[in-house]
Amino acid sequence: MKPLPLELLKDREAFWKRLEAQGLRWRDLTSLVVFIGFACALYGSVMAGWRAPRLALYVAVKLPVLFLGTAALVAVFNWMLAAFLGSGLSFKTTVFAVFAAMTIGSWILLALVPIAFFFVYTGAAYSGIHAALQFTHNAILMTHILLLACAGVLGNAALLQGLRRLVRPRCPVAGLFAAWLAAFTLVGGQLSWILRPFVGSPFFPIVFLRPDALERNFYEFVFTEVLPFLVTGGK
Repeated sequence: MKPLPLELLKDREAFWKRLEAQGLRWRDLTSLVVFIGFACALYGSVMAGWRAPRLALYVAVKLPVLFLGTAALVAVFNWMLAAFLGSGLSFKTTVFAVFAAMTIGSWILLALVPIAFFFVYTGAAYSGIHAALQFTHNAILMTHILLLACAGVLGNAALLQGLRRLVRPRCPVAGLFAAWLAAFTLVGGQLSWILRPFVGSPFFPIVFLRPDALERNFYEFVFTEVLPFLVTGGK
């Protein structure tokens, strides 16, 4: 029998059948957790390596915490929402479904590692005027946000296939999936803000966590500072 991460990559239908038949035990979750941690650590080391080796090490620790922490928090909310909508999903089934989505997203992250490496190490600027350095930082940051969002959305899109198989016929699958995806987005975005820096700014010292970690939020920062600066070309 294939390890669960490989089964999700090569024979997803078999995984959903086993989950539907209650053929998975809690200890089977370990392989998913280990794989998610490995994939995120590898991507994280590339993500921050342009700034400094020490930050690459920090992010290799923090990115797995981000993905696994998001999955754990979202799983509880998803289970309560699924129960409210009459899905018939048990807590264990919900947890495995959420971590399966994260695992598929982690496979996509692994595939994106060479792309991220090429972009970061050819586009990073290490000296220059303030505006040029800030533009480079914002461009790298948005690229990683888009790549991580792509992995998350595609991982959750694969989850939709499983939900159609697992939930009761009268449960609104599309609504349940949309709510689960929104929960992933909101929780993951804010947790990433708390755990920053991930990319590393040339204007701040290298630290594991910023002292203002609990101030403001991810979405305010992206839509009021990062994107406007990129759109205007730093003007």
